[in-house]
Amino acid sequence: MIEVVSLLKKRGIAGDLFTHEVFNQAINYEANVFKGYEKEERKGYGLRVINPEGKLGFYAFNRFLNPQEVVDRALEVSQIGDRVDFSIPTYPSTWEWENFVDPGVENLKIQEMIELGDYILSRIRESYPQVLVDVTINAGREEKSLLNHHEEELKFARTFFEIGVSANQTREGDILEVYTERSWGNRDINVEDIIEEIISKLEFSQRVANLNSGKYPVIFTPSGSLVLFLPLLYGLNGKNLVFGRSPLQDKEKKVVFSSLFSLEEVQEPWALGSCPFDDEGIITKDQRYLVDKGSLESALWDLWSAAKRGVKPTGNGFRSSYRDLPEPGFSSLRIKNGLRDNSTLIEELEEGLVVDSVLGLGQSNVASGYFSCNVQLGFYVKEGEIKGRVKDVMISGNAYQALLNLKEISRDSRWIGGRILLPYLLVEPIEVNG
Repeated sequence: MIEVVSLLKKRGIAGDLFTHEVFNQAINYEANVFKGYEKEERKGYGLRVINPEGKLGFYAFNRFLNPQEVVDRALEVSQIGDRVDFSIPTYPSTWEWENFVDPGVENLKIQEMIELGDYILSRIRESYPQVLVDVTINAGREEKSLLNHHEEELKFARTFFEIGVSANQTREGDILEVYTERSWGNRDINVEDIIEEIISKLEFSQRVANLNSGKYPVIFTPSGSLVLFLPLLYGLNGKNLVFGRSPLQDKEKKVVFSSLFSLEEVQEPWALGSCPFDDEGIITKDQRYLVDKGSLESALWDLWSAAKRGVKPTGNGFRSSYRDLPEPGFSSLRIKNGLRDNSTLIEELEEGLVVDSVLGLGQSNVASGYFSCNVQLGFYVKEGEIKGRVKDVMISGNAYQALLNLKEISRDSRWIGGRILLPYLLVEPIEVNG
């Protein structure tokens, strides 16, 4: 599609052409039964232009069009577009980076995927023959490229490998569902760890424990910690800061959270968010602190929000698909770990709750940080022992206050969605309604 940006250059129009190409194959099992295999290939383009009046235009397409038609359509949209304060960046001419491509994923055979799915299913049902197990395995490759009006180009490719497993147990008056997932850029996923986690959750869930309403210490597992992190990521979004929708407004360089809490953006090679540049062509840093020992150090700035705020873009402009304009987002994140294992945190808990997953997370007031969620999977702890699964329990509070009230962070952690490395978080107190 070099012809498109060549036309931009010839007409003196700033712009960039984003290309996203994905190959994906997947198998799935439902209720212990193999349901099938799917294969998908898709490719799309998004042309962003800034017309001579400084207005933004965007046109997306997924089939070959005449280059002149593509440019004309984007310029037509720009006539009703917003005036912008940023410029399309130039790309480094001398710069090298690595693609994160694993041939073991790229060339994975369907038979290997089915054998892996059969193995996971059989291992879980050896311990719990009565449960209904769903398994999904995805493997593929994606490639992103950017061409600007200077006819400069950036390209990056990665593979992805994802396994999701859920187990359902239905008894009279009780429906239990446990879930876990692993996502990574290569085949280095510990399948035994997935199986052991599902079996362990099933084991702890066989007993139902009663919990009285009150304020308790709560241990959020890595997956349960999303209760706190979705509001935080909303608050760190540069666009929300520009519009005054973030509780972190005017808090930069101030202590906002517990001194135990540090959040870093990193470029872990096989993590699914890691990349040498964002979807606007800004080079990403190897590592930077968003929060350092409780102090807010930086936010997530794309070109638009950085220009509005008068700061430098941080390489955080990402597109949900080729059909979308960039928005502030993140590559890969991690919380700095603590010193002790999560088992020790539980053993030292006199009375409290372990939260692994919740219902209705997206229905909370993410903008303010307030959450009020039913616990989908949680465990009652008494005198350092898990006594059983809780039912009909709700937790409520504020994510920012919870991160200020952090009492301890575990040494062990897990990648969630292949993009956020989260430990176990002990927060006290949290309102629990039982």
